[in-house]
Amino acid sequence: MPDTLYLLDGHALAYRAFFALLATGSRFQTKSGEPTAGTYGFANILFRILEQEKPKYLVAAFDTGKTFRNENIQ
Repeated sequence: MPDTLYLLDGHALAYRAFFALLATGSRFQTKSGEPTAGTYGFANILFRILEQEKPKYLVAAFDTGKTFRNENIQ
């Protein structure tokens, strides 16, 4: 089996996971009300990739500073 590398867009994956879980009506939050749906969803997807695909390498990249994602924000 060839070596496999997975490259993940960490911000996009966490954003998607956060809003997907909110859409189901789930209320993922700490006792003080901090939302945790993004963290839970991101970790869940990450572990599923590791378990099912068994990549030799996995990298999750996150944006820092100003990026194209900030262009349309007022």
